[in-house]
Amino acid sequence: MKPSLDAIFRPRSIAVVGASTRKGTLGREIFDKLLAADFNGPVYPVHPKAEFVHSVKAYKSVSAIPDSVELAVIVVRKELVLDVVKECARCGVKGVVVITAGFKETGPKGAALEQQIVEVIRAHGMRMVGPNCMGIINTEPDVRLDSTFAPTVPPRGNIGLVSQSGALGQTILEHADELNLGISMFVSIGNKPDVSGNDLLEYWRDDPSVGVILMYLESFGDPMRFIQLAREVSKKKPIVVVKSGRTVSGARAASSHTGALAGTDVAYDALFKQCGIIRADTINEMFEVAMGLANLPLPRGNRVAIITNAGGPGIMAADACEGAGLQVVPLGRETRETLSKQLPAEASVENPVDLLAGATPEDFQATLQAVLSDEQVDSAIVIFVAPIITDPIAVAAKISAVAHSFDKPVLGCFMGVKGVAPGVEELHRHRIPVYPFPESAARALAAMVRYSRWLRKEPGAMARFDVHEGAAQAVIARVRAERREQLTFSEVAEILRAYGLPVAETVTVRTKAELLDASRKMRYPLVLKVSSSAIIHKSEIGGVRLDLKSEAELVSAFEEMKKTLGAPRQGAPALAFVVQEMIPDGREVIMGLHTVPGFGTLIMFGLGGIHVEVLKDVAFRIVPITDREAEEMISEIKGFAILEGVRGEKPVAFDVLKSALLRLSQLAVDFPEIRELDLNPFMAFPEAEKCRIVDARLRVE
Repeated sequence: MKPSLDAIFRPRSIAVVGASTRKGTLGREIFDKLLAADFNGPVYPVHPKAEFVHSVKAYKSVSAIPDSVELAVIVVRKELVLDVVKECARCGVKGVVVITAGFKETGPKGAALEQQIVEVIRAHGMRMVGPNCMGIINTEPDVRLDSTFAPTVPPRGNIGLVSQSGALGQTILEHADELNLGISMFVSIGNKPDVSGNDLLEYWRDDPSVGVILMYLESFGDPMRFIQLAREVSKKKPIVVVKSGRTVSGARAASSHTGALAGTDVAYDALFKQCGIIRADTINEMFEVAMGLANLPLPRGNRVAIITNAGGPGIMAADACEGAGLQVVPLGRETRETLSKQLPAEASVENPVDLLAGATPEDFQATLQAVLSDEQVDSAIVIFVAPIITDPIAVAAKISAVAHSFDKPVLGCFMGVKGVAPGVEELHRHRIPVYPFPESAARALAAMVRYSRWLRKEPGAMARFDVHEGAAQAVIARVRAERREQLTFSEVAEILRAYGLPVAETVTVRTKAELLDASRKMRYPLVLKVSSSAIIHKSEIGGVRLDLKSEAELVSAFEEMKKTLGAPRQGAPALAFVVQEMIPDGREVIMGLHTVPGFGTLIMFGLGGIHVEVLKDVAFRIVPITDREAEEMISEIKGFAILEGVRGEKPVAFDVLKSALLRLSQLAVDFPEIRELDLNPFMAFPEAEKCRIVDARLRVE
């Protein structure tokens, strides 16, 4: 078990190694920040020559300090860091924050030096933030620690904030200060060879001073540990993540539809969705969402009322809400009657409620009171465009008074700059989030609704089916012994049947005699396909012939295909084909697996067929999945209505699709050497017994 992070965030004494007598240097700035924050304990400057730093007695080394030191903030040249850490270890220092850069981020030489430091840290049971970081903050009244060189410090609050980037960390703190968004703890983790995002999730999980967690991350060291922790933490407090590095490069060399669609960023999306994490695309969006989560109750549903004193912004808000998955619901009859009595006849009492430009602070107050009292409304967005005749501070005060008397979230949208600034400050003072545009308010509210739903949903159960694991193991062992990666369709079918997945009746043949023998045991129409681990897209090279209605058509297709595809190379086995029952008129879906190195295995579901990579109507999760997650994957694709049935069609057998996904998940867990698997198409029918997999590809490590 790793030592606690209390030595980092709640130390009883601090040494600043590299504290400088020269103003403007990092060592001096950090030392001054610790004094300015009024840290609740002694702060010792360490300088090889100076007697005093900022009028405080200085020491030539950590070992020269007469009292015990719990945390050392290190701001010296990179060549000196290792020796300083060794000295700290000898002196019993429990935590270090290494501000100095020039380590792993610079190349192999820096990485080797960083590893030496980590070995010292671990050998002595210490904890380290950094190197290459900008420090930490803890605003708790009994700690008051600020070891950063950021020029601003946001107010005290309930947000735990992580930034992997030091430069962005400074910007993030400035933005939080502008929004009056209170911080409990901040940490710039830098290269994170010791303290990582996972460690902070674990530390903040049960910390009452942290109510919302915001993370800017560039990489995950241990994604599976992150999944475990995030699922636990999200049940207690919301996590908002900005994950940089959206790339599809990892999918370029994929040999399956699933692999082509599953880049690393898709894996992160799946991870966040399963863990209840709110993903923000930008730092600005992260703070938009954080303002709502840190200050408001969670909405019980997605029904929103919009109040505005300008028609255009009201329409913009309605469009933005609907686009974000919120419902701009009709107000109840009693609510409309109440508003008709209170507002001018020209005002609109529908939703959005348009109070007109001459609306008074009292009009806003009465209208918000009425709509929040409506049982059909879960939340409200109040838009104010400042006319000259209306005091924005008075409007903000009335909104705040009503908002705090209801257990429903109220978000403000004060549009403009000069005219509304005092009103924005008033709303901030009363902890009402306020946004410059309706789209921002809608986006934040929609994220809160999604998180609220995730908290309330049933977690589901992991299914474990009775399968023939040994039969599948034998196939994979044989393929690997032959040093092959791609399996033939017959081999894949054998594995799928071992796991209870329905595969169309199929026979592998190599000669005309075998073809005829197989066909006489099957019912026409039939399908003929080439079976080769080297051929990925069979239809593109004429390797598939459908709806063969007679023996003559089958033999003709066989001869043409052999001629088209050519004779096998000398020493290679004869070209193989499969004869398969024809399964027409089903609705085509795709299921698949794809392993992302160092991350885990993704499972995919979507509309199938030859256009799957064009339509990209698919859903991903990380295995293992629960029965609830299997249901969600099926229902969240855009083409779900096709599976439900249109124009009188019956719905497909969803239980079969759900079972197939869960069995695939079990297969992926049992055989981590599976790198890619496609079941495409999987023909789905209303009748469970008719559902069949008609083509499949599988690649092992």
